[in-house]
Amino acid sequence: MTPAPIQSIHSYHAHIYFADAAERERAAQLRAQIGARFAVQLGRWHEQPIGPHDLPMYQVAFAVEEFARFIPFLMLNRAGLTILIHPNTRDARRDHLTHAFWMGKILPIVRPDQLPTDIDDTDMDIVVPNTAPSLSA
Repeated sequence: MTPAPIQSIHSYHAHIYFADAAERERAAQLRAQIGARFAVQLGRWHEQPIGPHDLPMYQVAFAVEEFARFIPFLMLNRAGLTILIHPNTRDARRDHLTHAFWMGKILPIVRPDQLPTDIDDTDMDIVVPNTAPSLSA
């Protein structure tokens, strides 16, 4: 089997889940901390499960170059929240099911058939940061 080239990773997503009001508050605090420290794209709040995700969540899109700073920050500051980290390649299904890693509880990915397996490179999400970091990690 030929190894997949690292260059096939266009960017990353972190899905930050919350199950109740207390976890949502911690997720909001983490979101504010992320936005103050990292050039990332903070996605919308999803108060109900959406797509293949079984809990409410929001997404953080980040560039390959942010991985080495952002992931250690999440490791140390996730406040007990469950987080899914996955690369964005041309195969969203494999990215969520095989290439992903979890912080906290591993949650089932439901409805994996909603995830495409062959995405045109021109359709890959380009991370456009919507944050203006003012603090260091």
